[in-house]
Amino acid sequence: MKKLNPSIAVIFVISISIILLNRYTHFHINDYRVHFFFLFFAASSLVIVIGQFFKKLKTNWSIVTVFVLIGILCGLKAFFTWGGDWKTQIVLYKNIENPAKTINYQLRGDRFAFGYKKRVVGIYRLAPFMEWTTDIDTLHLDKTKWKKLDLKLNEMKLK
Repeated sequence: MKKLNPSIAVIFVISISIILLNRYTHFHINDYRVHFFFLFFAASSLVIVIGQFFKKLKTNWSIVTVFVLIGILCGLKAFFTWGGDWKTQIVLYKNIENPAKTINYQLRGDRFAFGYKKRVVGIYRLAPFMEWTTDIDTLHLDKTKWKKLDLKLNEMKLK
């Protein structure tokens, strides 16, 4: 019989922490593939921990089956619930002291709706796929800390 591997519990704690931060704070995973990667590992490690605790997952084949089934379920969840990624159209301002902080105008095209949702947010890049976003009112912005850029990125490839 397989013993409970503590690394599976660590993977669960790390991945569920990132998923919960993404859901309930200003922390944002800006790539759907990375989001569902963490969701996959959170769900599959939880099922494996519970299965091994109740002595149901005894073979490597059963663990592989769990990974495949969780992968299929996460893929279906991604297809039916993912609204779309926020894409930066214009970088409005860049912080003078910290270049990782920007104020961006972003659009998101929902898959099953017409048109785009719009927002202006302050972004602090933590990693290439992780950022801290906050709503910003550019009318009350301290212009001494921000450099105006108006850099058009057009990540949605609009004409």
